[in-house]
Amino acid sequence: MINQKKIMNLTFTCFLTLVAIFFLVRLAPGDPVERLLGPEATYEEIQNYRNDLGLNETVFLQFKTFFLKTLQGDLGKSLFKRKDVMVLLSKHFKPTLTIAFFTIFISSFFGVILGLISAIYKSKKPDHLLRLFSILALSFPIFSLGPILVYIFSVKLQAFPVSEWGDGGFKYLFLPVLTLVIPLSSVLSRFTRNKFLEEMKAPWIEVLKAKGLSSLSINLRVLKVCSPSLLNVIAIQLSVILAGTMITETIFDIPGMGSLLLEGIQNRDYPVVQGVILYSTLIYMIIYFLTDYIAQKCDPRISD
Repeated sequence: MINQKKIMNLTFTCFLTLVAIFFLVRLAPGDPVERLLGPEATYEEIQNYRNDLGLNETVFLQFKTFFLKTLQGDLGKSLFKRKDVMVLLSKHFKPTLTIAFFTIFISSFFGVILGLISAIYKSKKPDHLLRLFSILALSFPIFSLGPILVYIFSVKLQAFPVSEWGDGGFKYLFLPVLTLVIPLSSVLSRFTRNKFLEEMKAPWIEVLKAKGLSSLSINLRVLKVCSPSLLNVIAIQLSVILAGTMITETIFDIPGMGSLLLEGIQNRDYPVVQGVILYSTLIYMIIYFLTDYIAQKCDPRISD
């Protein structure tokens, strides 16, 4: 069972997220009403519209209203699109979820496999090549790696569309997912290698060798011991994936949560920005709970 302390910590984190996003978006320069009505709007028109939106109330009263509505599942309406934020989130969530799902699955699979190969062939050619690949992969941030892949696969090879979502099929997913998989699998590969080699030095490994167990059997047992730590790293990477997915969406012009957030920031659309960040935080919390639960099942010693 996930202990009560962790539940309290995550609940407190959610509350801090609510407070932070509410006040930070209002500290940003620019008035959403002035942007919405345009430069031709009179002072009276601006003030009347601000009154209609409740923006002329004190900031603490606005926060109270926002907090109580959020507890009821009401994230408000977009100031510009005049649609419920939940409706906008449900519309833009699918592309983000699709990219994030394939990214976490593929990067975890290849990260662990490549890390094991690197550890098993320590100080040999496969290890040197994989470590060199990891260094090169981590040398390029997402916002520079994406355009490089576009130039190679779209401009030169003309194998995939430059910036299009279409039906969300393979050809539209390949470049955005690859942009995220390369650095994330490299991080997990290096961690897997180091953790595996660390466990191989444990005294119980010599006991297994003395019993005559095969190398494959020993490696599988070591991998099982390492699995809780690997799950924790994957859970931490999820926050990077969510942020990276939003950046990738802007590079490839994908209508996901990232494009919705960017549009909300540009328009000073408070409810949209608050909704996207809060929604992303809740998703991360849920998956954190799941990975923590699975890690405890793999190794009950970490339950406390």
